[in-house]
Amino acid sequence: MKHHEHIGLVTRTQIADRAGVRRPAVSNWARRHKDFPTPVRSGDTELFHEAEVARWLTNRTVPRSQLLDGEQAGTTYADRFRRTGDDRPPAEPKAVGSGASRVAAEDRKAVDQLMGRLGDRVRGPAAMADFVNLCLIVMYVRHAEPERWRRIEDAMSAGQEARDVPSLLRNLGDLAQDTLRRNGDRTDMRGSLLQLEPRSWDDLTTAVRTAADTGVGAFQLVWESFSAREGLHSSEFCSPVGLASLAAALVLTAGQKATVLDPYTRGGEMLAAACRYIGDARGTVQGETLDGRLQAVASLYLLHLGVRPKLTSTRSDRWPPNREHGVDVVLTNPPFNMSDAPGPGRRTGNWPYGSPPQGNDNFAWVQYVLGALRPGGRAVVVMPVKAGNSVNAAEREIRRALVRGGAVECVITLPSHLFSGTPVPVSLWVLRRVERPIRDDVLFVDAQELGTRVRRRRVLRDADREAMTNVVRPWLDESPWLGERQGPDGESYLAGAADRGLSAVAVARTVIMADEGCSLRPADYLGGGTYGAAPDAAQLRQADEEASEQMDALRLLERRGAGPGGGYLTGAGPGGWNEATLEDLCEIRPGPSYTRIPAEARTTDAGTPLVFPQDLVGGKIVEVPQYRVPWLTAERFKKFELLPDDIVCVRTGAQQQPALVSGPQAGWLLSSNVTRLRVRPDAGIDPLYLHAYLGLRYAREWMSHRAAATAAPSLSSAALGHLPVRFPPIERQRQCVNLLGELGQRAEAHAAYASALDRLRAELTEHLLHGSADPR
Repeated sequence: MKHHEHIGLVTRTQIADRAGVRRPAVSNWARRHKDFPTPVRSGDTELFHEAEVARWLTNRTVPRSQLLDGEQAGTTYADRFRRTGDDRPPAEPKAVGSGASRVAAEDRKAVDQLMGRLGDRVRGPAAMADFVNLCLIVMYVRHAEPERWRRIEDAMSAGQEARDVPSLLRNLGDLAQDTLRRNGDRTDMRGSLLQLEPRSWDDLTTAVRTAADTGVGAFQLVWESFSAREGLHSSEFCSPVGLASLAAALVLTAGQKATVLDPYTRGGEMLAAACRYIGDARGTVQGETLDGRLQAVASLYLLHLGVRPKLTSTRSDRWPPNREHGVDVVLTNPPFNMSDAPGPGRRTGNWPYGSPPQGNDNFAWVQYVLGALRPGGRAVVVMPVKAGNSVNAAEREIRRALVRGGAVECVITLPSHLFSGTPVPVSLWVLRRVERPIRDDVLFVDAQELGTRVRRRRVLRDADREAMTNVVRPWLDESPWLGERQGPDGESYLAGAADRGLSAVAVARTVIMADEGCSLRPADYLGGGTYGAAPDAAQLRQADEEASEQMDALRLLERRGAGPGGGYLTGAGPGGWNEATLEDLCEIRPGPSYTRIPAEARTTDAGTPLVFPQDLVGGKIVEVPQYRVPWLTAERFKKFELLPDDIVCVRTGAQQQPALVSGPQAGWLLSSNVTRLRVRPDAGIDPLYLHAYLGLRYAREWMSHRAAATAAPSLSSAALGHLPVRFPPIERQRQCVNLLGELGQRAEAHAAYASALDRLRAELTEHLLHGSADPR
């Protein structure tokens, strides 16, 4: 089944840019025309389906006075919109993300809540998978079918007691069943939801509303969290977004019309990555699963992205023979090192490269994938690293046959800890179905050093994916760049890979087959006898200059100071100290209630910044907060704006060091989770002194204890106002502030100098151990 019109998602700003108008024009269209496309939410950002926008713009002709060079009379805004979309890689939905999935902080917080104690209270004795199903169906229907979702909201508004719990679960179950059935999925999700036994009506409705308020990207977060929590087997856990995006980028082209298959669909991550990558090319996505529960997850995930896939489950024949008509691309992450399923199994399989061992399906999957491809089609298969040099005789001979036939084009070793369920590193095998070998060598890439540590996992970011595709795609596409290679170990190719943080080498097929083990593990061909390109001398000079500049700045500050402490005396000092409560010294104003600026009123595009607790870092407010509100909205909340020397404290959530407002942050707004302190003109206390005082261990513990006394950490304005503050005369306050500020500047200078020395040491190590620099 084709996914009719692939639904890319665009912001109002992107619509304006692609249609060649100013952003307010898009807002005017939406306000004046009732038939303007309805937005969906991605975290706190409004997104619109590209196909719907294009259709709506088709009936709107560009005025003659606004035609661009080369445009003829009668050009529509849709012409511009489609043209600019055709010339770029497909935009990925922000919440779904690319590579590491950049997900809104509030989405992650909501998922942590759902998958924690709240989930346990709602599921009762039922399996966690049943609660996950509840979250996923709520997320899908809330975003994709708002009319049907309103019936659920009505049911929650009408109910209030424990006896209403079964009715709400039945409504959700019926909704899930109907949604899946209408899209060709026979999974009994209704039965799954009816297994839940919430402790109370409030617990159930809290979970439903929390799931409903998340963005599109939270869908993947729930499944990843479930994988990590349950310790799923290799056959069950999901494929990380970064890994799936990399697989798609290696063999697909933006805008390519392709038939894509995943014969082990899991939660639909590979097919979702393919659809995001090819954009509106109207290809076909197909999936096969051996688990009906996973099929339901995959169906909802792809439908959530606006893609209607063709999914089938429980193959009647585990290893069916070659299809009559193959697919263009296969992307798959099959289970690792698992034995053949019961049934006909090996007896019905087609094994042109050799019969796999009965105890391990790794090479059964490889051959099944190749059999599913049309001639010339490509596949990316996730494989355990040890499959590349396993000692099993049957697997060794299959590898030899694959290399001999030219089916293996590239093998990439990836970092460990990519998956929630296992720290084991994996490889990507790029395969091609060919009648005879097209090239004489195989590309081996070691990318184990890439990725960013996030909690207990490593995540492949956009930069990691680009580094690998920039090395591998020219190889696969026969770029002229590779014409500079001087054979399989050509220095220019190695230099190109090394510049991107990778090790790469091309090895002749004859060399691989001459090895007794016929290894397809990159480590067996990399790291011996070749240094690669010399380190960049310009980077060494830059690191040396930066260290010198930081040292000069540090010396200047040290000369200004009078000794290590900058000048102070121990002892009681002069008298004249005062003591007052915070409410006597400041105007204390909490941020507006959540209902006045709810999540749907915020944006990440443009407007007045909103300050949240996570924006208070090290006594300062971050330069670029995540959330904003439209300027017109901000005008209604003038009394909550910030001015220089205001102090912002945490109101709801874990207590952090209060932050001092600087000049660039003037006019920013409080969120509902913070409180503003503004020193009264006649209070006799310097705002900088008060800010330093509130950072004392005593003051922070005082605030933390009173916030922790509530059910959820929350510090009311009344409680905060009772904080005792002790302070000397104003001149003494300013002397204290100046001394502390000077020490702070010196500490920052020392840290900057130490950082510069670390960079210089790292660069110099590369040169000294390469031989391009000598000690003196």
